Amino acid sequence: MSVLFDLKTKIEKAITEKKLDGAAVRGKIALQAGFLVSLIAANSPDDPVKIDKLRKAAESVMQLKL
Repeated sequence: MSVLFDLKTKIEKAITEKKLDGAAVRGKIALQAGFLVSLIAANSPDDPVKIDKLRKAAESVMQLKL
């Protein structure tokens, strides 16, 4: 499993736990990160730039430290 997929899993878990509108939150994260979270698969290669962007977007949108 990739780090990128692990981050996606943590974001999805936080959306569920906080009972947020998943589509809206994922959309906001996608706009900030520059790619769709839903397209991250378990075998997605780890790209340090994408990992950094995803972490920053999750923190900005959800106040989620990853």
